[in-house]
Amino acid sequence: MAKEEYAHDLDEMVQRSLGREGLRPIIDWVARFSYWVSPDIYREIQVVFPKTRRKRPGEEDRSIVDGVAVWSNQPASRAFWKAFGESPASHTPSNYRNFVLCHIYEGSVYDPNHFTNLANATVFPKCLESFSEWPPVGAVLKWHSFRIYGYKGPRNAAPPEPEYYPAYWPGVSRLDTETTQRVVSDLRKTSTSRPTYYSKAASPRGGTP
Repeated sequence: MAKEEYAHDLDEMVQRSLGREGLRPIIDWVARFSYWVSPDIYREIQVVFPKTRRKRPGEEDRSIVDGVAVWSNQPASRAFWKAFGESPASHTPSNYRNFVLCHIYEGSVYDPNHFTNLANATVFPKCLESFSEWPPVGAVLKWHSFRIYGYKGPRNAAPPEPEYYPAYWPGVSRLDTETTQRVVSDLRKTSTSRPTYYSKAASPRGGTP
């Protein structure tokens, strides 16, 4: 037998120790402090930079592979914050700090159809970042994305409803009609003019996007 079969899974141990009631406060924290793009925005545009994906090990950052630009998290972060209504000059907004953008579906970052898909992203405080990859929390995030956006992930399969789902998610962006129209227009222009995240004046492996 492989050595890993005897390894102690500390995450699983914590989950068993907490039980259903113990997990609820943690999931409530996630619901309370996670940030999400407005469903009104998502109905109008889903993928912001359609020719980008996360770089794989060994690939050069900001290079072009089979017509797709490979990056770290910059395109996904900028897509999220622009859709959130921040319109940042770069991938980092000036009004927020100590955050991390988390993709909801594992492995989806290597697919251009999902890397900058606005329903596949949420922003966490850095102190809660590790929770996004914990199965009990990940299941709730997938269900929330499906519930508010209808998003089914790369496999196009509806996620199972979790045993516990918080009713209070205050971090979902709510924009007025005028702002929503402006943001959607900006995102559509960006998607068309900068599908690889590069500006027309920039070139792969050089310059600032």
